[in-house]
Amino acid sequence: METDLKKSIYEIGSITKTLTGLLLAIGEQHGMWSRSDRLSAFVPEWSSNSFANQTTLLELVTHTAGLPDVPGNFRATITDRLNPYAKYDDARLTEAVLSESPKKNSKHRYSNYGFGLLGWLLARRLGTSLNEALAGLIFQPLGMADSGTGTSRQTAGQLLPVFNSKGKPMPHWDFLDTLGGAGAVRSTVDDMFTYLDAHLTRVDPPLGPAIAECLQEHYAIMPSRGIGIGFGWMRFREKDGTITHWHNGGTYGSSSFITFNREKEIGLVILSNHGSTIWSQLAPLIGIQVMSVDHLASMLTKKLFMES
Repeated sequence: METDLKKSIYEIGSITKTLTGLLLAIGEQHGMWSRSDRLSAFVPEWSSNSFANQTTLLELVTHTAGLPDVPGNFRATITDRLNPYAKYDDARLTEAVLSESPKKNSKHRYSNYGFGLLGWLLARRLGTSLNEALAGLIFQPLGMADSGTGTSRQTAGQLLPVFNSKGKPMPHWDFLDTLGGAGAVRSTVDDMFTYLDAHLTRVDPPLGPAIAECLQEHYAIMPSRGIGIGFGWMRFREKDGTITHWHNGGTYGSSSFITFNREKEIGLVILSNHGSTIWSQLAPLIGIQVMSVDHLASMLTKKLFMES
């Protein structure tokens, strides 16, 4: 029997961060929290910690909290180096946060730690799992019926096997809610096109205003080059003045990319069950070059936006 690739489930990796950012925006629109809230407002036990008392949700969602890529105690929890996030739990996250100190005038520093912490805090405030929060506030309203975090999948039989860039089989990545907001979501081509369309077509409330807020620039990374960040989404000002948004993702066995330009009403999604190279996992989103992901994404996006 042939596989229906549009319904097959892929790991979308760090594109998850745009969903975590959207969760922040939706909750803010509903009065559940504010981007200016401090971390200690979500975890009273952290109230004596200066980092938790001074760091805001906005700093987490724009990668400006000064946090490293992963927590300082992360590597000590790895029991399977090919599935590195699987054992990182609440106790370890609390330990890591309480060891942090405030960073003054922090610049953009891409952080899985920060987005994992953000997703964990928002789900905690809602009193649900991260998957339940995403499902109730994003997946169900948008009709993304086959999307969810890896630990909650009900259709695991449709999950595609994954391979590294050399074709060697790899395990899927598993996340607990502690760092799930950084990369836990698995989805289908159909669902990701639905997600893309919601960002292109200015969907009606309640998600429309929240999506618009996510796409605004909330931190200018390289103002002279027109590079900034919204709520997770990277932004680039084209020569014609329009804004292109993008994000990519990568696990050891999967790679993904999504980009769109609202003014030009065009966009694309790439999902692959083959991992990218080490460089394309490290280089994205730090402004080294526009949309620096794998070669295919680079070629397609250049052609797409230059000819539109």
